[in-house]
Amino acid sequence: MSLSKDLTDQFKDRMQASHPDDSSDISFSIMVLGTNFWPLNPPGHEFIIPTELQQTYDRFQRYYQSKHSGRKLTWLWNYSKNELRTNYLNQKYILMTSSYQTAILMQYNTQDTLSLSELVTATSIPREMLIQILALLVKAKILVNEEPEQYDLNPGLFHIRILSGGDAHFFFYLGFKSKKIRVNLNLPIKSETKAETTEVLKLVDEDRKYVSQATIVRCVF
Repeated sequence: MSLSKDLTDQFKDRMQASHPDDSSDISFSIMVLGTNFWPLNPPGHEFIIPTELQQTYDRFQRYYQSKHSGRKLTWLWNYSKNELRTNYLNQKYILMTSSYQTAILMQYNTQDTLSLSELVTATSIPREMLIQILALLVKAKILVNEEPEQYDLNPGLFHIRILSGGDAHFFFYLGFKSKKIRVNLNLPIKSETKAETTEVLKLVDEDRKYVSQATIVRCVF
């Protein structure tokens, strides 16, 4: 963890030195962890990095390879977190999001409304997972899936429209309000929770296996 922090600090220093006029408003930190000690599973699907983050991503890739040419970086987008500052409301909010939520919301920098199929194409997030992520954003009233002037929050209607087979449309909602300045949108979705539970149970079973073997050995001797 300490080596990872040093790497991030060195990268920031390099970027400030080599790109002093960079106007990018991105604060970036990363943990580079060895797979032998941190056996975390990468996502099993493709992920399209938002355009706004692509330059930072490419720069870090090149920087890391210049220091460790024989290593490969595997990006764990399913574990990463982001903070987005709103600029479209009188009140400034900080939205705490997952990378997938960030990828969705970044699409609305240039569009007011997007369909489900357009969001799948833009992010490469699997449709079923994307539906669950959108449900969280609709519930928080960041997005709505009705024309804003006709909108009435009803999660039941949301699921009916999605599952009916139609290509639902999602609008960016300009009437968002929250009592909190920092709004946590990064809540677990069902598929992630199930996968994590399965992985934890698998690891527990493996640990118990070794404990049982050690107990048997001690009994024999």
